[in-house]
Amino acid sequence: MLWLCISLPQLPLEALRADAPDKALVVTACEGSTRWVICCNAQAERVNLRPAMNYTMALAIYPQVTALERKPGGEKAALDRLAAWGYQFSSTVIVADIPGKPDRARTAALWLEIGASLKLFGGFRKFIEHVEQELDLLEYSYQLGIAPTLEGAALLARAGIRVAITNVDALYKHIRSLPISTLLLPPNVAEQLDASGVRTLCVLLELPRDAVAKRFGTQIGNFLDRLMGRAADPRPIFELPARYHASFEFDLEIRSTEALLFPLQRMLREFAGFLRARDSGVQRFTLTLSHRQQAPTQLHIGLSTPDRNADRFFEVAREQLERVALAAPTIELVLSADQFASPTALQPDLFNAAFQEAETLSRTLDRMTARLGDSALHGLKPVAEHRPETSWTTAAFDARSAAPRFPPRPLWLLPEPRPLQLSALPSAISGPERIESGWWDSGDVQRDYFIVRTSSGADLWIFRDLSTDSWHLHGFWS
Repeated sequence: MLWLCISLPQLPLEALRADAPDKALVVTACEGSTRWVICCNAQAERVNLRPAMNYTMALAIYPQVTALERKPGGEKAALDRLAAWGYQFSSTVIVADIPGKPDRARTAALWLEIGASLKLFGGFRKFIEHVEQELDLLEYSYQLGIAPTLEGAALLARAGIRVAITNVDALYKHIRSLPISTLLLPPNVAEQLDASGVRTLCVLLELPRDAVAKRFGTQIGNFLDRLMGRAADPRPIFELPARYHASFEFDLEIRSTEALLFPLQRMLREFAGFLRARDSGVQRFTLTLSHRQQAPTQLHIGLSTPDRNADRFFEVAREQLERVALAAPTIELVLSADQFASPTALQPDLFNAAFQEAETLSRTLDRMTARLGDSALHGLKPVAEHRPETSWTTAAFDARSAAPRFPPRPLWLLPEPRPLQLSALPSAISGPERIESGWWDSGDVQRDYFIVRTSSGADLWIFRDLSTDSWHLHGFWS
């Protein structure tokens, strides 16, 4: 097996809020009576704040720093969303446990088994390019490692070694000179190894396993065996949920819908990855905006056709959000969906003009519906009736349904036929089309319809009433 490890060193910060490039932000957590800095954004690093720094010292260096409390639950939710997203690349996804201790908070990761996927994506280089392109769109900070073992891939990711290692011998050559600190060993074990002169992995790996287990405990020996593939590394495989439910909890209250757009865009891209993993699309999903002391605000996002395009989702959701006046600040954003269908277009034909026009129309209709409301747009449905004025009715618009097959009819039909003063039939380009119907509902008609063209080039739809021998205008062609 070949494992890709995606290490997420900034997850404690990125799981809390969207972005604040103009502020120095740090994530903090307590251990005992001391508060430690776990993560810093770029602005905080520019004023010399660093992870593993005492928060009191950070305040002394930069009193204007904004501190956010670490939320392991938010990190777990973000990892689960990423795991569902990762299924589009692999059928085997493993999620690391969220570490509780502050000094391990930057070690969040997930693994994808990629050995079976490389051929599908066109080889190793194209596969990695695709993964990185998607990760960049999600705007997560990440490091990648590839190795035949889970621990080996994680070690390479943390060390920043971007080499595709496919066997254990090559893994040993690349990690042998790494310092012991990269193994994330318990502090007391790391201190004992350093005091014994064991400071690099090659020295530790060459020590007899029995001696290592006797002095440092069996867990260290088991870890080294898993690292080098000498022992199995069974871990629970993440299961793709039957319904989608993703949440983003904000550390600060969000008072405008505009501020929701950045986290929403990330969530929709993760949602699109989940749909690709299921090989399905969605026509409806729900956004829930939670408030502290108010009932949640729900937005039901509907599309004219099933899709899994994150940009299309975002366009429609943004149109609805712009119409929403928040009753109270938002503290959490939830995206959920439980009904899935095959997307209308899996592989767009770039040379098919009809397909492109249909897609453009569908996206335009979705945005109009989101802006004007569900009742503002409707479609047409034929009725089993020959009289033109009663042969159709309005219906819910469905872009997937075939267009109604009406006989040639004008786009503009008059509400009531208009009498014409004609002594003879003008030059007709079509007709007659006889319509006799309605005897059962007191609306009996007997008509001969013609299409005539005026001197100005306009086409008119007229008929002769057979019961009265009179002429009437019923519609116009554009």
